[in-house]
Amino acid sequence: MSVAKRAGPSSKRTGGPARGDRVGVIGLGLMGRGIVSSLLSHGLDVVAYTRSAATRKESIAHVGRTLRELAQRRIVPRTRVRDWKTRFQLVESIGELSACGFVIETVKEDLALKRSIYGELERCLRTDAVIASNTSSIPISVLQAGLKRPARLVGMHWGEPAQIMRYLEIIPGRRTSPATLRRTLELGVRCGKEPTVLREDVRGFLSNRMMYAMIREAFHLVESGVADIETVDRSFRNDIGWWALLAGPFRWMDLTGIPAYALVMEELLPKLSTSKKVPALMRAKVAAGARGTANAKGFYRYSPESARRWEKKWIDFTYDMRRLADKYAADHGE
Repeated sequence: MSVAKRAGPSSKRTGGPARGDRVGVIGLGLMGRGIVSSLLSHGLDVVAYTRSAATRKESIAHVGRTLRELAQRRIVPRTRVRDWKTRFQLVESIGELSACGFVIETVKEDLALKRSIYGELERCLRTDAVIASNTSSIPISVLQAGLKRPARLVGMHWGEPAQIMRYLEIIPGRRTSPATLRRTLELGVRCGKEPTVLREDVRGFLSNRMMYAMIREAFHLVESGVADIETVDRSFRNDIGWWALLAGPFRWMDLTGIPAYALVMEELLPKLSTSKKVPALMRAKVAAGARGTANAKGFYRYSPESARRWEKKWIDFTYDMRRLADKYAADHGE
């Protein structure tokens, strides 16, 4: 099933995974649609697969809206998105991705499902095609097990909304080749990202490890009675949220005085939570069916209308943050 007839070769474009290559995307949930939008908005040809006919139909409308919004917000020029339908093809089988030189898998965190997809891809892709997984937690070395050509599998962890954020993590498995890493980095840069390339394959990768350490402590403070949920959120927003876009933790210590942090660590680190269990409050919310604004049931109370307002507020905020990120682009020099 195609949005329009198959797009022609993109050899006249520069950059991207490789000249003449199309990018395949497997999975068209919220993240997959954002990745498709990001690729299309930067001039790439995309072939996308999902098992659901309804999702295919919804994806066309979603991608169209997203690209119009990117142009309206001046994240990308209008000329970049006018021809998106000629560059976007929806297909009904993984085998129809055979012409792609780079494929991004973005399905749920199910190891068996991912491995079955890689098996199908290995049967249909040419031998030098890259397979990238958008997994957020499964080690890439685990995903490489059993592949005929594990050197071409790499982790490519996008942020949400993928079409707006500059965030992108690139994670090599133990057997990922330098050529695979290079092509993945080139694609990320072409899509306007500021990629983070890890040196080692660790569970949770980089940003998730830092985020979940923070989330664990947030639950600990609430469950210990130190503060309620709203107070913890307010404190985080008005302190860490104030400086984190400009500076990471090491730059922040440089800016505010390194010795003070060493002194605080001596007394504070032994007091921080080291629990290895899912917090009781989290288990209770999940058991009650809470999914957050997606179903208006979360740590806060929502009506369907207020949940939608918060989702819109998140998108508007992300565009504002993108403008700040562009203004204060990373400078790793002096």
